[in-house]
Amino acid sequence: MKITVVGLGNDLLSDDGIGIKIARHLKEIIPYHPSIHIQESALGGLRIIDLLSGYDYTILIDSIKTGSKPVGYLHHFDESDFINSSRMVSFHDVNFATAVEFARQLDISIPKKFSIYAVEVRETGIISETISNEVLAVIPVCVEKIRKELAFICDDDLLMRLEESHSKNCFGISTNSV
Repeated sequence: MKITVVGLGNDLLSDDGIGIKIARHLKEIIPYHPSIHIQESALGGLRIIDLLSGYDYTILIDSIKTGSKPVGYLHHFDESDFINSSRMVSFHDVNFATAVEFARQLDISIPKKFSIYAVEVRETGIISETISNEVLAVIPVCVEKIRKELAFICDDDLLMRLEESHSKNCFGISTNSV
């Protein structure tokens, strides 16, 4: 099974960069795996089809601003749930669900299954490389959930046994301290 993990965001727009930051951290703690490709992107709409093409399963990581949950809350969706992201929908493009349906109608090889992690954020419109502390605090939780999901999907003992010491974010916060 070919799996891609895609961290979405813009690391120059404050909290919007959380998806990319989590993807970078996953690259550090997950050893090379022939079935897993971890990537980063600021693309959305129809352009996301290229990132997904050729994979059997996709995990997307992005920011979301619903206002219904506290900043730093980790949402978990599948593709039918997810429509509220600056890369998943815009006035000049199509939303994520429409792009997926479009690809399927054209028989483009995209995953049948998606898992989407979205971190509730405070700020995505200010030019800044600084991410809110509440948003940063979710990194180890999200990384651990994705690592476990990948281990289950791949049925991979190595991924299952990754030491907790490797599951720390760039600030040294262990997954048990959040």
